[in-house]
Amino acid sequence: MKWAFAIQRKIRLAIALAIMMLLIILLSLWESYNVNKISKSFRSIYEDRLIPAVDLYLISGHIQNKRNKLVSFLFTDKISVEEIKNVLSLENKQLDTLINKYEKTYLVKAETNHLQNLKKNLKIFERDELLLINASLDNKEFAKNLYLNTTINFYENIDQDLILLTQVQTQIGKELLAESSKSQSSSSLISQLQIVVAIILGLIIMILIITDKQVILKQEKYTLN
Repeated sequence: MKWAFAIQRKIRLAIALAIMMLLIILLSLWESYNVNKISKSFRSIYEDRLIPAVDLYLISGHIQNKRNKLVSFLFTDKISVEEIKNVLSLENKQLDTLINKYEKTYLVKAETNHLQNLKKNLKIFERDELLLINASLDNKEFAKNLYLNTTINFYENIDQDLILLTQVQTQIGKELLAESSKSQSSSSLISQLQIVVAIILGLIIMILIITDKQVILKQEKYTLN
């Protein structure tokens, strides 16, 4: 009966040991998942939020440069027709490059909508620039009035598109940071659970070792008798 009890006890301890090992494996997989999730979130913050935010700043700078050059052309005699055309052509190419780069990043629905509005307003503005330049060749005063009454409104629309895109960037960035914080908290909890499981596993191993020694001693006594 004692032998049967000892065997049953060992079997129960072995099962508990197997369960503990399985739990450690599951916890390790869970922690690996969280680490990958954190890595993905930070990569997305860098690639899809930080870099595009810089691109938005550059886009705004090119638009402002176009505006300054156009105002200088219309209201002063510092820039010639040929020069303003070359400047605007170069700025428009740089804007197209930045917009295309921005489109290749991960965009939520709101970003896609605001970006489409920005592209539409930029194309309207490009046509308006050519209209102003051509109008100035015949009547510069008419071109000035056209700029003050019409073109300024396009600038306001473009500025609004950029503001909305920046707001979305900020909001999504905050959500990604919050998600990363949750994953980090989860990883901390997993680490604590792994320590507890490791301690329990160590106790089970100690019990098995002590039990084996007791069985060996009983066998030796039995043999001596």
